Amino acid sequence: MVSRSLLYNSVTVSLPKNMVQFLLGVVLFWLVNGSLNFVVMMIAMAAFLTAYSSVYFFNDIVDSEEDRKDSEKKEWKLVASGKISKKGAAILGTVFLLTGISLSAMVNGWFLMIMISLVFLNFLHSSPYTRLKKRISATSINLTVIEFLKYSSGWFALTSDLRFFPFWIVMCFSLVYSILYVVYKSDMKRKTITEKKWVLFPLGVASIFSYVISVFLYNFALSMIILFAVSFVLTMLSIGKRLKFTNWLFLELFMLPVFVIAFLMLTIPPIAEANDNITITIDQYKQDIYRNLPDSVAENLKNLTEPRYASLEELQEAINSSINLSGLGIFEPPKD
Repeated sequence: MVSRSLLYNSVTVSLPKNMVQFLLGVVLFWLVNGSLNFVVMMIAMAAFLTAYSSVYFFNDIVDSEEDRKDSEKKEWKLVASGKISKKGAAILGTVFLLTGISLSAMVNGWFLMIMISLVFLNFLHSSPYTRLKKRISATSINLTVIEFLKYSSGWFALTSDLRFFPFWIVMCFSLVYSILYVVYKSDMKRKTITEKKWVLFPLGVASIFSYVISVFLYNFALSMIILFAVSFVLTMLSIGKRLKFTNWLFLELFMLPVFVIAFLMLTIPPIAEANDNITITIDQYKQDIYRNLPDSVAENLKNLTEPRYASLEELQEAINSSINLSGLGIFEPPKD
């Protein structure tokens, strides 16, 4: 019989979430480009899941004493529950990290940089020397960057192209995740949430802006509408309730796959046709809006989906030029 600790612990409970977040970038790449390298995708996903899992061992070590006082966390936190010692967690975390980073190097240089950045940002989140997660404003910014890198990792495992990268969709999902994290840490209590409105309000405004831009500027309007409808229903059902970790875990396991499914549905001809009709209608409205705006404003709006740089390499060259002009030297772009 399989031990419960092997199925329900810090690492395993996050695996489905992390897998779906990685796959979102892969699915978006596939829909935009029409094909993908399956072997590279599988290596990258293994690298992502392995390297990112190392952060949970570190977090469990740092928070072990605090977690032991929480009856709910004590059930699934590896160190706090006594399922593994701090030394054992450190060894396993190091093995996971080195394995994941080694696999990442086999994918491409940019993906390797993303994985190293993710581990470092998570270190800042949990480290006793920084403890960003104890400061709500710092956590919101750091977590949004972490989630942005996670959601986009699947894309940049397969390409360095920035021209068709759905920046605003990824940004929207990242901001929403940060909002949910703050709400979760508030135990869904109205008073606690209200006290954090100075953080939640700008996050909310930014996420709404990103959502609207995503609907109007990308050819995934139907998917975004479906996601809004599902999210709205779940929010209405959750208002006023104190959700335990298991409830949040259930919501994650339900909602995150919906992110991917909502986009995969566009491969079904009738749904794809409906999405095309919505996109055409939205394009007509956009043209009407552009005609009624000053030329400079309309041009800026059109440029929202046209990145200044065509690829990460081109972006790096621009950064190198700026560094050279300042006399600070050259930073070489990563090699595949």
